Amino acid sequence: MNYSEEYKDCLEYIDQFWDKVTIRPKKRERLLNIIIKKATKRMHENIINLPKSFIIPNATNMGKKNKTDSPGWFAHIFYWDTFFMFKGLLRTRHEWITRSMVDNFIYLYEKYGIIPNFNSPASIGRSQPPFLTSMIFDAYNRYYYSYRGMNPFKKLVYDLEPYKEWLQKASDVAKREYWKVWIDEDGFYHHKVNGYNLSRYGDRDIGYAHSAELESGWDFTSRFYNRCNEFLPIDLNCLLYKYERDFAKIARILGDKDEDHYWKSIAEKRKEEINKYMWNGETGFFYDYGYVNKRQSDFLSLAGFMPLWTRLATPAQAKKMVKMLPYFETEYGLTITAQESLAPKVSLRKIPIRFRHAIEDVLKPKQWDYPNIWPPLEYLTVIGLLKYGFVDDAKRIMNKSVTAQGNIFRKYKTFFEKINGETGDINGNYHYAQQAGFGWTNATFYRYVQILDALENGENIYVEPKGDTPPYKLSIPH
Repeated sequence: MNYSEEYKDCLEYIDQFWDKVTIRPKKRERLLNIIIKKATKRMHENIINLPKSFIIPNATNMGKKNKTDSPGWFAHIFYWDTFFMFKGLLRTRHEWITRSMVDNFIYLYEKYGIIPNFNSPASIGRSQPPFLTSMIFDAYNRYYYSYRGMNPFKKLVYDLEPYKEWLQKASDVAKREYWKVWIDEDGFYHHKVNGYNLSRYGDRDIGYAHSAELESGWDFTSRFYNRCNEFLPIDLNCLLYKYERDFAKIARILGDKDEDHYWKSIAEKRKEEINKYMWNGETGFFYDYGYVNKRQSDFLSLAGFMPLWTRLATPAQAKKMVKMLPYFETEYGLTITAQESLAPKVSLRKIPIRFRHAIEDVLKPKQWDYPNIWPPLEYLTVIGLLKYGFVDDAKRIMNKSVTAQGNIFRKYKTFFEKINGETGDINGNYHYAQQAGFGWTNATFYRYVQILDALENGENIYVEPKGDTPPYKLSIPH
């Protein structure tokens, strides 16, 4: 099957979509004024202007009559959304903006001492799942792969040093973010937990459960039982492990062996703690750790597959983890959490009325719960499966996803932020209105199509030599 041909209409829409959500500096004021007038006023009272071109997740949402031309909420840049949108830009005509976006995040950090949830003063007290080093490599690799593909004569005149200097500058900011925000020795952002070399989600100004859950990006989920600040999350600590490994890689690129060794040793210590507190050998899966009650959560979520994407899991662990896929897999992809982990239905008739609302709020399913499929965590799981050689599983899930998303596109003429994993269609409103567009869905759909075509054509998706044991290095942008 030729996936690019089968979904040509979807890919054409996606290619044009990036032009619609790209805001350039010279046009920024005019375009932002248009967006602000159309978008929800409460959400856009304050926008932090950015020095370089940027992309926003969407420009439309679902109107009252299922129209897709009404203004969207998300007229800001969002930290972790941007990483996933990069997956739809790499190796395309839009790839140029990856460096501009990284430069914008550098600007935000240097101005506010944090990369905020989104570019508004309202969010500078909290961040989002940290993907800065991954985005730095996406931007740098644009130049590196161009250099690597040149003939020896062109390499003589192509100067890679300015890009290495940019890599150094960007990584220095990422290190400052790592130490000041996420390691947080001063406890300023409520990320540090005494007695552990692991971090939690928090908030600079408040530091309580609600804002911690906002920072997690999972707004909102039953995964944390409305007590997000009481957990050491598996996904956050895997991302910080990747930071440490990325810092080591950057040190090797820049020729600093001592720095390389230093960051590898730090990463190894974090890996040991993740395995100590978050790996469950009986079930063969990774879980969040409740440090307040000193016990491991048993809530099943796709965050538990993050050690595959960050290459933290051992081959033996990976084999066990794959057996957990049936808890999440439907005919349309992977649900964000397992149905089995949701609270059972209970009768509150014997509970005094004044307590019922609080109990119902804890028990009710939320938007980052089953049966919803969220493309970003599904994508990380799929790429993680490929890194450990589970190609058939990854291909099966990608097939289900592009089929479901393709059907939705042809029905509504757009993609959506999330879909229902039971029906394969869009779902209702939760914390905010259903979002059409949509950046990370478009990007992961595009990337799935590229990978599926490569597999269909018999192309090798792994860097040679592949090695004897996983995790393997992929030759595709991931």
